[in-house]
Amino acid sequence: MDSTNQVVNPVPFDDAQWFWCTEWCKKKGLSPYDAKNWADAKFEYLKLQEKNND
Repeated sequence: MDSTNQVVNPVPFDDAQWFWCTEWCKKKGLSPYDAKNWADAKFEYLKLQEKNND
């Protein structure tokens, strides 16, 4: 297979998650552009999603 012509589809971006993570960082006075802050926010977001799915 010729991988040079392979099209990589972007991961669908979840606007709700993006918004939630941005707000979470702002509330904590953190920069949402910092990778660690974003990872922490995403972790909290996914934890909430799991709780909501129970």
